[in-house]
Formats: sequence, structure tokens, C-alpha cells
Amino acid sequence: MPEMVSTNGAEIYTIVNEVNDHGAATLRGENGSTYHVTSYDDEALRDYLASQRRGEQVRMDIERAGVRANVWQVSALYPGVQG
Repeated sequence: MPEMVSTNGAEIYTIVNEVNDHGAATLRGENGSTYHVTSYDDEALRDYLASQRRGEQVRMDIERAGVRANVWQVSALYPGVQG
């Protein structure tokens, strides 16, 4: 079973690179860290993130996906941030 490490709850992320044809996106956290999202708990999460554009902000929870250094999975979205 892949390791799942949470970022400790909902945080605000800015979209650096939009979701590409392979479902991957690059986000920047409020602390300046960069996260490469490659998977989603369900298709609705992917569809929502894919509808957002570079520079917009989203509030969500991500978890480490697998053992690779900087690969993350979106596990939840939350209201409260406008792009």
C-alpha cells in the first residue's frame, strides 16, 4: 500500500502549471513549497482542478502519493478561496 502523508489539513495553493493531458499539475503552497500533483481521490477532484487556471488559488488537502520525493494526491477540496 502506498504511503499517504497529509499536509495537515486544508491549505491554500496557487496553480503554477495547469492540469495537463496526463492529469498532472504543479502547485505552490503558501510557504513557497512546490507540489507536483499526479493523482486524485476521485474524478470530480481532478475535473475541478482542471477547470482552474494558472495563478488561481484553491483550498484543498493533498497527501504524498507513493514513495517518490515530490508526488502528491488531492484528497479533498474546500470552499473559501476565489481565483
